[in-house]
Amino acid sequence: MAVRRKSLSTGDIARYCQVTPATVVNWIKAGKLEVYTTPGGQYRMDVDAFVEFLEKNKFPIPEELQPSNERRILVVDDDPEILELATESLAEHMPTVVIETSQDGYDALLKIGSFKPHAVVLDLMMPRVDGAEVCRRLRANQDTRNIFIVAVSGLAADNELVRRVKRIGVDAFFTKPLDLAEVAKMLAKLLKVPVS
Repeated sequence: MAVRRKSLSTGDIARYCQVTPATVVNWIKAGKLEVYTTPGGQYRMDVDAFVEFLEKNKFPIPEELQPSNERRILVVDDDPEILELATESLAEHMPTVVIETSQDGYDALLKIGSFKPHAVVLDLMMPRVDGAEVCRRLRANQDTRNIFIVAVSGLAADNELVRRVKRIGVDAFFTKPLDLAEVAKMLAKLLKVPVS
């Protein structure tokens, strides 16, 4: 899979817009382009901001800059073996999905900010920040409240932590030992991606 570029130079912007680099600098000085400056003094623009500029100004969007339809899943579990097994199984069942992992709730919250997953497979019993707190924070934040949450636990369904998570709002709940094919089917249904 090709890695999508994160930023563009003034030369890149000029090529995409079929204008001179001097025109791009004039746009920057006029405040039409949302750029930042590198330590070396060069202008750079985030690809997403550039795509917004193209849309707003009715420029065609080059295929390589088109927003991707990829779906991202963050798998969170403090047991490395379960994490590896779940990741391999989900990747096998949903080959078009990008999967990232995390071993505790605190790290998961940090990764959610940068990775921006569409779904989180979340173990409830974890060190530092448990699954219920991760759920609460996701649902309380405007930017993350629509992330699908699939909670997993070795606890009984009538356990207080499980009941609390269900009240907060999860999209699905599975008990361990996991039937990873069923988890993959549920994620595929939520994310509207093919499952094999």
